[in-house]
Parts: sequence; structure tokens; C-alpha cells
Amino acid sequence: MDWKYKHFHQERVFPAERDVVLEAARRVMAESLGWKITDTPEGFTAEGFSFFHEAIANFQIQSATGGMRVAIELRVRRAGGAGFMLFDVGGYYNIQIGKWLDGIQWSVHQKLTPGQDQTTSPPLPAPNKGAACLFNGCLAFIVVTFGLYFLINFICAVVGLITGNLYLLGRGGTLTIHGIRARIMSVLILLFAVFIGWRIKRSGTRRLTIK
Repeated sequence: MDWKYKHFHQERVFPAERDVVLEAARRVMAESLGWKITDTPEGFTAEGFSFFHEAIANFQIQSATGGMRVAIELRVRRAGGAGFMLFDVGGYYNIQIGKWLDGIQWSVHQKLTPGQDQTTSPPLPAPNKGAACLFNGCLAFIVVTFGLYFLINFICAVVGLITGNLYLLGRGGTLTIHGIRARIMSVLILLFAVFIGWRIKRSGTRRLTIK
């Protein structure tokens, strides 16, 4: 599991030439959303913010039966101004990708249909920021609660390793372990915490290397 980014994927086939589809996709992301566009051999990447979270969308445009397939791979940074996103409550980001594809479809239709006004872009529906803020607030509360729980147990593991008396918080109350078993359990908990920290750090280092 990627603790730094949440990943999303959607794709759709459009009955048009590659240049038309590519232009429509760039128009939606650059003009309608104001994201930064970087060309790639397969299509382009778009970087911006979606509800206070840094996001990177990778667009791949390939030939398919009936036209061109647009595959969107979206990575959203879990930690953002609206809190920590543990999972996509309500399918918010999947809905946003669907709106992007609808915008591309609209632009392609405008391009291929003569005699219609092509100077305006379709207004992308405004996101329900109130509901999203509520969801993210709840997620942030859950994350903070679990963080405090693991922090307390981490401290208990350090004390248990030193003293041989381990006290762990649980749903049924406090679990008490003494002696060598307490020290072994404490070591396992500390190793697990170190492993999680190493994975998070490695994820951040990999992101910097890609940039």
C-alpha cells in the first residue's frame, strides 16, 4: 500500500483521431482546471490541486477499437490541506475523473461537429466541497485517533523492552505481559514501527528521485 499517494484509474474510448482527442484532453486540464501540462511520448501529465490535495494525472492516449483510448492514472497526495486521505470516501476523485472524461467527450464532439460554437469550454460541475470537507475531517479524526493509539503502544513497547513489563491498550482493556514474553513482544512492535517508518521514508525518497 502506498501511504503517500492514493491511486485512481479510469479510461474511455473516443471515436476520433489522436490529435483531436489529445487537444481536447489538454484543453480540459489546462484551460478548465488550470493544471500544469507536461508532454510525454504517450500523451501528457497534468499537475495541480484537487480539493487542497496535490495531484498528478498521467494521460495515455492509445489506439483502440472504435477510436482512441484515453487512460487516466491519477495520484493524489494523501496528506493535504483538507487532512489525511485514508481512502476515497464517497468516490470523490473517481467522480472527478469521470467529469474530466465527460469534458473531453464534449470537446471532441464540438471539434467534430461543424457549425457549433467551439470557443467555450463546458463548465465542469463544481465539487461538493462541504461534503468533501466533512468526509476528510472525519478521516483526519480517525487517523489522529489511530496515530495516538499506536504512539501510546509504541511508548509502552519501549518501556516493556526496558522493564520487562508490557502494557498494551485493547478493546477489551489493558493487556499485561511480563518477563521474556514482554520483551519479545516489545521488540516485535518496535520492529514493526521501524518498518512502517522506513516504508514511508522510502516512498518520499522515490518521489523526489522521480522529480
